[in-house]
Amino acid sequence: MIIQKVAVGNSEEAYVENNLSNYLNIISSDDNNRGKTILIQSLLFCLGNTPAFPSTFNYMNYYHIVVFSVEDKQYSLCRKSNSFILRNNQKIMMFDSISELKRYWTKNVFMLPTIIKNGLERIVDPELFYQLNFVGQDKKDTSNIANKNYYNKTDFFNMLYSFTNISTSTRILEDDDQAKEKIKNLKVERKNLLNQHKILKSNNPVASYLSSVNDKLNFRSKIEKVEKIKDQILELRKLRNAALSRKSKCEMTIKELQSLNRTIQSGELKCMDCNSTHINFKSADKDTYSFDVSTLEIRQQILESISEKIKAYSEDIENFTFEINKRQEEMNKILEQDEVSLELLVAFKNEMFSADDAEVRINIIDGEIKKIEADLLQNANVSKNLVQKQQDLIMNITGLMNDTYSNIDPSGNLEFESIFTKSNQIFSGSEATIYHLVKLYSFAKVLKYNLPVIVDSFRAEDLSTEKELLVLDIFSKLNVQVILTTTLKAEEVGKYNSMQFLNHIDYSKHTPSKILGEEHLKEFRALVEEFSLKL
Repeated sequence: MIIQKVAVGNSEEAYVENNLSNYLNIISSDDNNRGKTILIQSLLFCLGNTPAFPSTFNYMNYYHIVVFSVEDKQYSLCRKSNSFILRNNQKIMMFDSISELKRYWTKNVFMLPTIIKNGLERIVDPELFYQLNFVGQDKKDTSNIANKNYYNKTDFFNMLYSFTNISTSTRILEDDDQAKEKIKNLKVERKNLLNQHKILKSNNPVASYLSSVNDKLNFRSKIEKVEKIKDQILELRKLRNAALSRKSKCEMTIKELQSLNRTIQSGELKCMDCNSTHINFKSADKDTYSFDVSTLEIRQQILESISEKIKAYSEDIENFTFEINKRQEEMNKILEQDEVSLELLVAFKNEMFSADDAEVRINIIDGEIKKIEADLLQNANVSKNLVQKQQDLIMNITGLMNDTYSNIDPSGNLEFESIFTKSNQIFSGSEATIYHLVKLYSFAKVLKYNLPVIVDSFRAEDLSTEKELLVLDIFSKLNVQVILTTTLKAEEVGKYNSMQFLNHIDYSKHTPSKILGEEHLKEFRALVEEFSLKL
């Protein structure tokens, strides 16, 4: 993924950065407040990241545009508020939320990692995903992820495993628990068949049907399991209903747009207020995009975009229905255990089992236990192998972090035992700077991703000149695009101009606290028009 152009603006003011190269870029200025952070935050915000703009910049009032390429395909992405438009090969796709964007992105641009969150499999959001390649100027933490609200460190590790095709063992462990519980019940049943007349003295789980205390404990456990599955079903139904609602709105919009194709033989369709023949189509968020759909070409593109969304919603509805049915089956299996156990008790009470029947049943039980134990052994080997792969991945990353740190600071005494430090271990000064830099560098090398490495204010904690040159050297050798920003001291101005291995972009001449202006409005308007938008 190569960032080619970043633009932010509205009808009155704008800024366009189109000087980025495919390799190492440094955006510098001789003072703060020259627009470097606004540029970087606009870039990440447009890609769906959680914003961290300066408090004085009202980013919701602006369009944010990023032109980028992935392999040999060219894309343009525009964001206004929480709505997105993606343009590729003259095709326009609209998205009313980050969820819609990431679903399309993982199918058509490049695959995003998936993790298990709250019992459900989901595509990770950009705010977690871009922590693999981006460190902002604020919210830096060595002991935890940034924006630790919905996501946590466990989610981050699971994302790493998914990114490298090392699945988490959550499902395997859940299956193992169910299998072990089934073996336990089968063994109890087997023992009861051999000791039918001693069941009243037994302490095994079947005794709970004759003991009020055991009955309450077992029944409470079943209620907890059923409640957990019920909550998952309710959540999935909410998601399915939401998808159905969006699908219905899209279908209604298509009918309205298609009605514009009808030719009125006896006259012309005009606005009663202004007498204009132009007709606009507004996005779901009415304060974001407005398209002129008077022309057949634009109207057809909007129709195709909405049709794609309908297909996506239909797939979501089918997937949610499948997941609901699967959990309904799980609930039925839990409830069936009561039914089987009660029948067994009735059989014991009425002494309806003959010796032959018991022998046949015991043979069946032995066969079932043998099969389940073999499956458990196989699962244990798979789970052990997964855990080992996960540990190896983290060791590879931390090992490279330590090696890179030693190259940058040979006299340093830090040792990274994990990707994150302990909560009581605080890095300060250049230690914190080097930590974040070597972590991003190690992610890029070990994960072998094709993402641009982006660090805003990469020398914020006073990185010495000698160490900075070592950092630039190792980052210049990465086989990905690198975008760094920094504020130079007076005696450092011009230091990057002679470095042939990097692309230096100087923001020193920008008006303080005013990166946006009229100078770039013409170019910005041209970018906006490519999305068929009206400013």
